[in-house]
Amino acid sequence: MFNKSRFWKEIEKNGLDGEMKIDEPMKFHTTWKIGGVADFFYIPKSQEALKNIVLIASERDLPIYIIGNGSNILVSDDGIRGLVIKIAGTLDKIEYFDKMIKVGAGVILPHLVKMTIERELSGLEFASHIPGTLGGAIMNNASFGGESLANIVHKISLIDFYGHFQELDSSQFTFLYRGILINLSRYILLNAEIRLARGDKTKIITKVKDFYKQRKASQPLAFLTAGCIFKNPQEKPAGYLIEQSGAKGLRIGDAQVSEKHANFIINCGRATSKDILLLIEKIEERVEKNFGIKLEREINILGFGRTEYFDE
Repeated sequence: MFNKSRFWKEIEKNGLDGEMKIDEPMKFHTTWKIGGVADFFYIPKSQEALKNIVLIASERDLPIYIIGNGSNILVSDDGIRGLVIKIAGTLDKIEYFDKMIKVGAGVILPHLVKMTIERELSGLEFASHIPGTLGGAIMNNASFGGESLANIVHKISLIDFYGHFQELDSSQFTFLYRGILINLSRYILLNAEIRLARGDKTKIITKVKDFYKQRKASQPLAFLTAGCIFKNPQEKPAGYLIEQSGAKGLRIGDAQVSEKHANFIINCGRATSKDILLLIEKIEERVEKNFGIKLEREINILGFGRTEYFDE
């Protein structure tokens, strides 16, 4: 059995540079605004602090979960057993080397785009209204309008759960559709070098506005969502399949398939994680029954089916 109170005392004794909380409600850290408590929740103030907490947790076999700004994740109503590390708003340094920039994984994308616009750098306009961190966007190869992170990421820096640092250039990893393939396991993205292009500031801003208009016209931006639920199959876009299966507008509790874009699930106010998971399963059943296609989930699900291992 893992002794929860003993681990907390050990954390306090180490005096880690950062914000540590116990039994932190995850609804404050997800874009759906739902989810139970995390046993331990930590926001590091530095790369060294991140390394130290990961080493302490790994040595004690404490499960570690890395989150950015809380989009693209569904957290169980029962919470998360283990340690959640949030990097949004930390690991946020931006360095400029002419058209190459080095960006911390915790930088929020709209802020990054704003900074690059000020320097008349083009290439990130598509990410201007993605509400996540650069780290999360790279891990999911975020894209919009035919443009993606895969086209501009030149190098990444990582640390594994045992404190080993590695730097990989683009020949040492492969971007996938909604993912990245790296010959490593249990690692945390620290920063990335991104190659941009010089551009006219007015034209860059116009492109950002055009992308926003497209998003506003097709996505439920006014509601609480976690982004797209499913990856697009080769046959047809997931949203089309969901709509044609009759699931558009389908509702369980306060979770509803968006009427605007069927690949989004919105929280109408008091949705629970259970509501959303049941709705996801119902969508999968309908699409498979109607089209023989098994949808692949894009969101990451945390905490469901957790194991009990704490001794209070």
